Amino acid sequence: MPDVPPPRLPADVTALVGRGTETTEIRRLLAHSRLVTLTGIGGVGKSRLAVHVARKAERGFADHATLVELAEVADPALVAMTVAQVVGAPVHQSDVVATLVDYLRGREMLMVLDNCEHLLDETAILVRNLLSACPGLRILATSREPLRVTGEHIFKVEPLPVRVSHSGRGPDDVRPEAVRLFEERATAAAPEFRITADNERTVEELCRRLDGLPLAIELAAGRMRALSPRELLVRLDDHHRLLSLGDRSAAPRHQSLWATLDWSYDLCSKHERLLWERMSIFTGSIYLNAAECVCSDDDLPREVVVEHIVALVDKSILVMHNSSDGPTYRMLETVREYGLRKLREDPLDAAVVGRYRAYYQRLAREFDENWFGPGQEEMVERMRREQANLRAVLDSLVSDPEGGRAALGMSSALFWYWLGCGQQREGRHWLDRCLALDDNAGPERAAALWANGYLAIAEGKAVVALDLLRGSQDAARQAGDAIGLAHATHIRGIAEHNLGNPSLGMTLIEEGMAMESENGTSAQQVLAMEHLGWALCHRQEPERALAVLEQGLHLCKELGERWSLSWVLTFTGLAHWMRGDAAAAARALREALAVKRPFHDVLGIAVVVELLSWVACAEGDAVRSARLLGAVRRMWEPLGIYPGGFELRSWSSRTEADVRKVLGEKEFEYQFGEGARMEVDRTIDYALGEESSDEAELSSEDALLALLTPRETQIAQLLAQGLTNKQIAQTLVIALRTVDSHVEHIFTKFGVNSRTQVAVLLATQRR
Repeated sequence: MPDVPPPRLPADVTALVGRGTETTEIRRLLAHSRLVTLTGIGGVGKSRLAVHVARKAERGFADHATLVELAEVADPALVAMTVAQVVGAPVHQSDVVATLVDYLRGREMLMVLDNCEHLLDETAILVRNLLSACPGLRILATSREPLRVTGEHIFKVEPLPVRVSHSGRGPDDVRPEAVRLFEERATAAAPEFRITADNERTVEELCRRLDGLPLAIELAAGRMRALSPRELLVRLDDHHRLLSLGDRSAAPRHQSLWATLDWSYDLCSKHERLLWERMSIFTGSIYLNAAECVCSDDDLPREVVVEHIVALVDKSILVMHNSSDGPTYRMLETVREYGLRKLREDPLDAAVVGRYRAYYQRLAREFDENWFGPGQEEMVERMRREQANLRAVLDSLVSDPEGGRAALGMSSALFWYWLGCGQQREGRHWLDRCLALDDNAGPERAAALWANGYLAIAEGKAVVALDLLRGSQDAARQAGDAIGLAHATHIRGIAEHNLGNPSLGMTLIEEGMAMESENGTSAQQVLAMEHLGWALCHRQEPERALAVLEQGLHLCKELGERWSLSWVLTFTGLAHWMRGDAAAAARALREALAVKRPFHDVLGIAVVVELLSWVACAEGDAVRSARLLGAVRRMWEPLGIYPGGFELRSWSSRTEADVRKVLGEKEFEYQFGEGARMEVDRTIDYALGEESSDEAELSSEDALLALLTPRETQIAQLLAQGLTNKQIAQTLVIALRTVDSHVEHIFTKFGVNSRTQVAVLLATQRR
């Protein structure tokens, strides 16, 4: 959704131990370099350190910091799309990079790109494009090797210090960081554990043999519940000898890490080993039900999966996260790599892969079958968390010479996810790839063609859509697929209508709607009603439109459907506005907006806010109309021209002219600007009439600060606190010359010539 603040950095599950010197140095580098890449071997703690640094530095960025995890992205073509999805940029346009650049160009943000090593070329190109066009963006990347982009500053993350103290047992704060990490994690696993005079040297030696690698130390510390440090050290020695005999070419620290993983694996029970291997097939979040379905068989009964997941969490193999719909689990990437290696050595590997594919194909089908009914918001949240696994399975099917038909079925079954959750561009990416694999006519191909056709319409590509939809009709007829033919027919009517063939378009929509009714009540039937109502509004027949839309409203409310309801309400509001019933229009549109909000329906929210600006004008509230016009203009900028075929621009131009006449040029521009400064969430609150009294009337101080950019606002407030330019630069982790430039701009905008005057002016406005 445009302008929605991106997700903040993930919360720490455990505290970071040590790394104070590295944190300070990386923050210093970020103040002078726009790209800093943390390099180092797997398990050295690059990701954890990057997030820690970002959390420390983010208050120096007006638009905060955000984490983009690339480990779960296998398809290089999805790198830019993944970044856009995480930061909140629109992803429905065909040129996602250009849209992402437009979105980030005016922002000041720290972006953490984590685990870039398997996508170096694509990530490097994207980083170069973003940094060259977005002056307020800084990037902190983690990778096992540099991105090799001009201006990149490389910081090599070394293992934790393991130097043995010769002063005997001292206080905790003088112990090497590696030992402190071991003690903290060991105490978490076994609360009674303590480093004593008897075991201190053993722990120090253990950390030294683990080369100070945080991942290896955490795995070792997790064993304190069952073993002593001496027993751990003996087992590690055995694995080092075995490893050195098997692979003398490996770097010593790689040997240490893989020896530790081997040793940790061997200390697991048979069931725990199987579960580690099999859970490594998942990408991103793992739900308990998914783990039970994919990982269980005769060798690992389903009823024991839960207890062994708990055991793997205790051993730091899995990390647990709590979410609104239950716990999920993840593996650190290095642990997952190890598990995958073991899985591929297993003759039952193919069976696990088969169950993994089958689970997510079934999840896609269930989403499609259950979409038209209650619980859509919860279904959407589940699919968002599963997106990495959905991508992985689609990629696996596309890469399999025998997977074409299954890939078509899965990609089309996700149609409502692609459409209803702002994922049109990604949906088209997968549907295009799947359609290129299998050209045999059948229900799966017919479905993929009409799904791709509708998403193309949503992108404003009606010509492309028309070709796809004709193909879908042909494939459905050949396969005797009445349901697919109905869908393709009414959707083709929309494409024809958008291409300037209203008579043919109306005929096909009505034809398709009749066919949908014959096949029983469905989401597609309501979709056809919605578009017929839209077409009738476009033909200036609001009374007929309302009659059709009323049927759709009845079906949606009867069955508890929400997403289609929001669009039916949108066009109902439009029809009421066309009839001159502003009050009825406002009620329908506000209900539509409230329903759209949890779906992040980018296009839908912009359309409703635009229509509400017309309604406000019709109700005689010129100020509200001007503010909504300004707010929606900001929404449309990254989205481009509305692709739905409405005359939004011409109707909005008439509204704008009317409001300008009422307010006068100066007042209109002021109110329009106030709207343009609102973020999307605040715009929705304002449009719904839910803004607080403090927001409804800007304070004098707010009005003054509204003249400034977000960064200038930060600096003005620090000036008012009495900080010098140098102190501000240190506080915000930016260059002194940047602060000097911003201070000059503040003086100009406030009409003052000293920092004291800024403080006095802001203090006066607060009274």
